[in-house]
Amino acid sequence: MSRNAKEIGLNKSDEGRSKIPGNKVAILGLGVSGYQSALFLKEKGFDLWVSDNQVSEMLRQRAGVLEQNGIPVEIGSHNHKKILQSDWILISPGISPASEIYRAVSEKRVPILSEIEVASWFCPTERIIAVTGTCGKTTVTTLISQVLARAGLRVHCGGNIGNPWIGELQKISTEDVVVLELSSFQLQHCRYFKPHVGILLNISSNHEDWHKDIREYAAAKIKLFENQTSTDYAIINGQDQKRYFPEARFLSRVIYFDQEMKKTGSANPNESVIRLATSLFGCESKIVEDVLSGFHGIAHRLELFHSSKGVQYVNDSKSTTLASLKWALNKYPNKRVVLIAGGHPKSRSFEDAKDLIAQKVKKLILIGEARDLLREQWKGASPIFETDDFKEAIAEACRFAETGDVVLLSPACASFDMFKNYEDRGNQFKILVSEMTGAGTTVYHPAKE
Repeated sequence: MSRNAKEIGLNKSDEGRSKIPGNKVAILGLGVSGYQSALFLKEKGFDLWVSDNQVSEMLRQRAGVLEQNGIPVEIGSHNHKKILQSDWILISPGISPASEIYRAVSEKRVPILSEIEVASWFCPTERIIAVTGTCGKTTVTTLISQVLARAGLRVHCGGNIGNPWIGELQKISTEDVVVLELSSFQLQHCRYFKPHVGILLNISSNHEDWHKDIREYAAAKIKLFENQTSTDYAIINGQDQKRYFPEARFLSRVIYFDQEMKKTGSANPNESVIRLATSLFGCESKIVEDVLSGFHGIAHRLELFHSSKGVQYVNDSKSTTLASLKWALNKYPNKRVVLIAGGHPKSRSFEDAKDLIAQKVKKLILIGEARDLLREQWKGASPIFETDDFKEAIAEACRFAETGDVVLLSPACASFDMFKNYEDRGNQFKILVSEMTGAGTTVYHPAKE
């Protein structure tokens, strides 16, 4: 039986628009978003079943806390019967559409929703900025949050950037501003989510292991705008619209940031987006410039963390796409980069970077599941060294690099074939480099996007 807005305490503005599919909910995935969603929905009186087919000490600990709160949990398997008896599913963005449980739920037409969608039902403020795109999301989300905070607004930053929105809800008031970084997975399972300002930075080939083609990927991205009204704003690149979603119709007020760049002479799309988005909240240009000039970057995103014997070591572990790798390579001189790349491929096509690698990279070190794929598509561009041992890869890079070179970890692939996440990959890189190079200068100066 469906529950209406008043019964579960939905925002007044959502009444008559949002409908809860029912009271019985299966939460798939016990990562941080699933865990916090379970605790939140339990307080709201939902009948929950939490399921994760993995087993780890962290999952055991989380399962223990949930069980102490009266929430039934299974780890190590999925009870299909129990899950399929639910009125709706809250799904982790880490569960692939190709997985057995995802296919089973889809075939039974059980509604699948993301934590972002569910959090939007209960958020007390409509002052929401949502940022998506193939690359640059984290930097733009972070800087918009910093500008708004410097302007005196109370800001909550969350989503794909690390802390689930649903876990922040109790801290948010009606006058606050929420700034969210969103992935295509999170948006794909939204129904009524509506940001006041939606931002689509860029679209390029990505997540081919999740989306059947670029059109499906783009369709997930532009779900950001489908519930907006004439009082809302869509900030997009006009060229992306022409190429990927020319048929899309917007009810919101559209701002084309590429056109604004031409008017102002700006060369940095991310900075243009930041200025446009924060101006909608009354932020003065001086505040924006002060924040941009003082920004030192983000860990794991072109993080120049160490220098030894004239060699710079750069941690770009957050690079999980071909677009982000190309962006990184363009920051450095020709034939001075020792590149470490590879991992779990999110795409099957990497050929587009071959010419740039030939121009920029003096040695290519391949790791992870993608080694064969990358070797085949990049052969001849640069000398190649391959290994399935991350420590050996770092050692080879340190041995080969000479004064004036840059050892760059910019994998262009996901991390979970060898690591817990991209943070784990980047942290291990930094530890190993520091151990292997001995005396050196530890610095922290990521390049700006």
